[in-house]
Amino acid sequence: MNSISESTGIGRIERASRTVLLILWQLIRLPVLAFLVILEPLVSFFLSACALIGVLCALFFKLTSNRPDFPFWGMLAGSLGCVALLAVYHGVIRLFSGR
Repeated sequence: MNSISESTGIGRIERASRTVLLILWQLIRLPVLAFLVILEPLVSFFLSACALIGVLCALFFKLTSNRPDFPFWGMLAGSLGCVALLAVYHGVIRLFSGR
């Protein structure tokens, strides 16, 4: 009989601690999500523009210039990095949105 009362006491403590952790997660998650969603149009525009301009500049200088030291693959890698960073940003928004 004593072990049953102890297990229900532990169950209550566990349930209470999960509830407290859930409330703390919501208190952290919602302001961060609101901030990320507010900045999302600006971040998307900036990173997309950087990726597009990087690709266009790389192609323009590759086709019009014959400088051997032009970092064509570096420019394309930087543009791809902007696209990857945008995907990570949207992934973080998805993580905080709870979907």
